[in-house]
Amino acid sequence: MPASDEKKHCPFCGSTAVEKRADFATALMVSQYYCVACNSYFEWVKWGDDDAGLDLPDFLKTRPR
Repeated sequence: MPASDEKKHCPFCGSTAVEKRADFATALMVSQYYCVACNSYFEWVKWGDDDAGLDLPDFLKTRPR
């Protein structure tokens, strides 16, 4: 399993010049990114990434006990 601090990179060209476009993509477990170098969109599996930066409604920020 990849480390959560792994640098995001484009799977098409390998560039690390990427921008996060959406917290969620085709599934809740992936985020959508855009590669500035090759103008491609791709999804990145979260693999335990910190969700503190997600733009979630308040009721989703609290975890069930």
